[in-house]
Parts: sequence; C-alpha cells; structure tokens
Amino acid sequence: MSFKINLSAWQRRKTEFWNRLWEDLEIGYLDEDLIGILLILNSDKNIYTLSSCSGRITISDSTYPWSREESSVVFKKHIPITINEILDILKKPVVRRLWLNSTGPILHLSTNSLEYADKILSLARKAGLKHSGIISMNPDKGYIIELTSGVKVSHLLRSRGILLAEEDSLREIVDVANEVLLEGKKVLIRMFKVFRSELPWNPDNNIVSDLKNRGINIDKYDPYKIYGKIIRLDNT
Repeated sequence: MSFKINLSAWQRRKTEFWNRLWEDLEIGYLDEDLIGILLILNSDKNIYTLSSCSGRITISDSTYPWSREESSVVFKKHIPITINEILDILKKPVVRRLWLNSTGPILHLSTNSLEYADKILSLARKAGLKHSGIISMNPDKGYIIELTSGVKVSHLLRSRGILLAEEDSLREIVDVANEVLLEGKKVLIRMFKVFRSELPWNPDNNIVSDLKNRGINIDKYDPYKIYGKIIRLDNT
C-alpha cells in the first residue's frame, strides 16, 4: 500500500541521521565493516540509513535467547571469539540462563517511495538477505526496511548454578559460533559488492559533495579487505 510521504520532513531526518553517522564513527559506535555499505546507501537521494549491526557474538543472561525484558548482555564482540573469553564469563554469577548467540548483519533504512523499497529489497535478496522486508510506514519517516539474512545460532551454556557445557564441548560451541559469525560476514561482503555495482540510482549531490570534502573513498571500506584473508568466499 502506497501513501504520500512528507518529503521535507523525510529529508530533515536524512540530514539528521547522516550527521549522526559521522558522530557514531568518531566515538567508535559504528562497525567498521559496515561503513562502506552505509555510505553507498546514503549516496542515493531517496535512501537514508538508521540503526545497523555487522553481525556479532553475544552472551546474554536471559530466560530465552530472544528475551527482551529481564535480559542483559554480559559479553559482546563483532569479531571471532576465543574459548578463554567464554570461560571467564562462566565464572561469574548468573541470574537466569547464559546463552551464547551468534548473529549475522542487520540494517535498518528508509526510502521515500514504495518503488524504491521494492528495488532495495530485490538487491538485498540478491546479496543473500532473504529475510528482509518493510517493517513500518510513516509519512515523515518513510518506508522503514529491515535487511537481515537469518544467519544465527544460540546455545545454552549455563542455567543458574548448572554448567551445561564442559571445556571440551565448549571448544566446539565456540568454533561453531565463529563459523556462523563469518557466514554473516560473507553476506556483508556480497552486500557491498551488489550495492556498489547498482547504487546510487539517483545520486544525492549533497552527500556526494560531503564525501568528497571529507576525502572519503568508499572502496576503502570494502569489508572484503577486512575478512577476505580469513574466510573462504564461495560464489561471492
């Protein structure tokens, strides 16, 4: 269902989130391997990006791995982990259950037309983000899209006082979590490749000029340059 977008309000939000992107980058909140993709998307005048994550491994103290309420993240990394890091966490008190979660990339963005939303979703699925879709529509905020691959795994490590993973089995659990994380990074690399070849469809001259003034070369932020040496890129 299409409806009329308040383009002036939408554009103000794009400017606001573009400025916030650079603030997040400066203070270290932005995942380095996502920067190139975010710059590509924002370079189109009909797109702006919101929250994002390049994929991560977490340990949550929660009833279930998907719990939101009464849940706390006690460990988080966006790169492969070691067994010693997990052993250190297992020594600490547990309130509910400890879950090791490994998830792929997730991005939220806005477009100012349904046509653009459909085109972005088509590109995303081509890159392997097959669980993507429009999650909300708002006259001021536009068509909000979530791009996600469905790459994820969770493993119960401890239930209050009961340790459910001994060190030998924990090594395999850590290996699998790292494998899943790197599968997500493969999706990230494909995403950059697909988006770079297709976008921008309609360049945002203000963004393009800002990137030039900042001396930014988007290809410098190709995630392949970070992960290409440590993962096998089949059909990428």
